[in-house]
Amino acid sequence: METRIFENTIEDLTAAAELIKHGETVIFPTETVYGLGANALDETAVAKIFEAKGRPSDNPLIVHVADFSKVQEIVAEIPENAKVLAEKFWPGPLTIIFKKKSIIPNGVSAGLETVGIRIPENKIAREFLNQCGVPVAAPSANVSGKPSPTTFDHVFEDMNGRVSGIIRGGECSVGLESTVLDMTTEIPTVLRPGGVSLEQLKEVLGEVLISSEVKKDDIPKAPGMKYKHYSPKASVYILKGNAKEMLEFVTKRSAFGKVAFLGFDEMKDNLPNGVEFISLGSGENPTDAAQRLFDCLRECDKRGVREAYAPEIPDCGLWRAVKNRIYKAAAGRLLDARSAKSVLFVCTGNTCRSPMAEGIFNSLGKNGVASSAGLCVMASEGAEKNAVEAVKRWNIDLKNHIPMQISQEMFDSADIVIVMTMSHKMTLPDNEKVFILKELAGEYGDVADPYGGDILLYKSCADELKALIEKIDI
Repeated sequence: METRIFENTIEDLTAAAELIKHGETVIFPTETVYGLGANALDETAVAKIFEAKGRPSDNPLIVHVADFSKVQEIVAEIPENAKVLAEKFWPGPLTIIFKKKSIIPNGVSAGLETVGIRIPENKIAREFLNQCGVPVAAPSANVSGKPSPTTFDHVFEDMNGRVSGIIRGGECSVGLESTVLDMTTEIPTVLRPGGVSLEQLKEVLGEVLISSEVKKDDIPKAPGMKYKHYSPKASVYILKGNAKEMLEFVTKRSAFGKVAFLGFDEMKDNLPNGVEFISLGSGENPTDAAQRLFDCLRECDKRGVREAYAPEIPDCGLWRAVKNRIYKAAAGRLLDARSAKSVLFVCTGNTCRSPMAEGIFNSLGKNGVASSAGLCVMASEGAEKNAVEAVKRWNIDLKNHIPMQISQEMFDSADIVIVMTMSHKMTLPDNEKVFILKELAGEYGDVADPYGGDILLYKSCADELKALIEKIDI
């Protein structure tokens, strides 16, 4: 698909709006993030959004309109307190969930009887929506799961060739998606924190609740409630502890590949050599962190980072929205830097047992981070194909694994070294931090090498590794 680039002129915005009217997709800037838009009244056009993003169809879309008069055309009722909210916060980074009229297709609402509506503050967005003349459904304009786009370059990188048009805008001034507030409940409930804080909403409404995450089989009422979001290729972790404790742990992890610390400027001077620093701005200014966060997460990929670490974020004001996004990027992986362990799994060639063990350990939420290496690594393109397949059922991805030869630096930086067999242990230095996996799990014997076996043998080995790793207390 050829993607047209539109500038911020009346002529170009009119041309982009014509694409929307003809059932095509156009990306446009807002003050929160760039949105991937289609005619919200056209089910076929809306389906193109999900196709372009690779987005699950049970994730509802937010509908954008140019002014409040358009809201009445698509919602069943507007509560009085919602009118007060609109007067206070629209246009702006607030999405309000209403009961919808049947004119809104089920593809927009994920089959729910509600719909989220927003009037963006960004002038380009408002003019574009005026030219469209129809409500525009628009999630963030990124491949599903990746960090949301806050610049034209982000959008072009993700979506060139996937959509009909992109409107070039500047950097998004807020930098995080809108606050989503459900006004169909007895007590108004924040489903997603954003640029309008809980505290601001309480000043207008009085009592306001915050929703918990949805369960696995539930349909979320707002975007970003159910799935891992905003993730770079690097594994992201949140560290509890003071600056010294956090940086000591990050330093240990730098022995196993490139790592980054997503920190505040006040921490930069204490950062050791070998650790990439990516600035979230000042720890005194949540606006900085909100504007920079998604760009920081994308910067991890640009720098080829293997692991990224961030400090705990306050749970108040705009910080709450920053915390929500970075915890989503980390998939809830929270480590206590004071006691977290740097773990090294070792096998012979680092293509079967140890990479599977590494992936399993890191998926279990233990207070540590694992890497893997081999005692005798030969030229290899990656993990064995059957090893990749054996752990895929647990959402563990080994496709990008690169076999590594164990080094003295790795050995010294690990808090604990876990091997598969007695012969592996005998090969390594006689050291109190080296354990056979079965020994550590309270059993006896070796984990047999599945190399050269069929997929059933690899799955059996993976099952054994998982059962053993679940038993160890680290």
